[in-house]
Amino acid sequence: MNERTGVEIGHAGETLGLSCDRTAHWARGRTLFVADTHFGKTAAFRAGGVPVPEQTTARDLERVRSALARTGAERLVILGDFLHAKAGRTEPVRQTIDAWRADHASLDILLVRGNHDRNAGDPFEEWAIRCVDPGHRFGPFTLLHEPPEVEGAVIGGLAGHLHPSVRMLDPGTRSGVRLACFWRRPDYLVLPAFGSFTGTHVVRPRTRDEVCVCTDDGVLRVPTAIVRR
Repeated sequence: MNERTGVEIGHAGETLGLSCDRTAHWARGRTLFVADTHFGKTAAFRAGGVPVPEQTTARDLERVRSALARTGAERLVILGDFLHAKAGRTEPVRQTIDAWRADHASLDILLVRGNHDRNAGDPFEEWAIRCVDPGHRFGPFTLLHEPPEVEGAVIGGLAGHLHPSVRMLDPGTRSGVRLACFWRRPDYLVLPAFGSFTGTHVVRPRTRDEVCVCTDDGVLRVPTAIVRR
């Protein structure tokens, strides 16, 4: 993997390529992992009278397309929160995803149901997305949405939900910058939120954890010692 755009980490005895597009690629399994796409979120906001930008679903689907083309992955695994809310299941959103799915008809898509999926409902049948509950075993991995609360509860967990970010400390000014990140603990890896219209939540990694931050130029490993707590 090009170190300027991504890094490789070991997890569950496998190698995952982490990229600045906020995807994780399992090359041996020909699988691309993403979390928290929240498709239809802006449509849901607009339905509630909140003036927010349109077309984020189309732009984010184009990002998925680019990641699939870059990696050659034959399977897409979404670690929860595929759709944002019932109010986002609008006809324009449906047509946008319809067209994207038609262009990727051979792609195997697996969704791990998240908390937003419980509200929004499963994807439309014609999108041919298999849905499973958290805890589903997939090769060496345990597919989750929310990270486990108890240490040692899972093996090789992959999760989302937290929209993790860290504050990077500037030693000179004592100020910091907030960056989305991949956060790896001994039992699981939390992916950053893929959706472009999502916020982040600052996490506080321990010394033994691994943090890889997403920048405009790539993914960078950072020592937990310089993460602002």
